[in-house]
Amino acid sequence: MRLVLEVIDGRRPLGQLRPVVEPTVLAAVETLARTATAERRLGTALLVTVHTAEVSIDSAEVFGGYERGNRRFAIAARLVLRRGRWRVAALRMR
Repeated sequence: MRLVLEVIDGRRPLGQLRPVVEPTVLAAVETLARTATAERRLGTALLVTVHTAEVSIDSAEVFGGYERGNRRFAIAARLVLRRGRWRVAALRMR
C-alpha cells in the first residue's frame, strides 16, 4: 500500500509496481498519478494503519488509512496468490 501511495505522489516510478500488481491496477494507479493533483496539494500521503483479513488460502484483503495534511483517507486492496507470488488484484481509495 505504501508503494502505491509513493507512486501516486510521484516519489517512485510506476515501473516499480509492475511485479506486484495486476495490469488493471497498474493502469488505475497510472491514471491517479497523472490526475490526482488536487489531493497532492494537501501534502504527502502517509500510511498510518494497515489491517489484513484472510479470505481464502490464496486471497486476502488489506485495508487501512492514510493521511494527507490534516485529512484522513481510506485505502483497500485485494491480494491474490498467483504462481507463488502475492499480487494486488483490486485497489480502492477514498
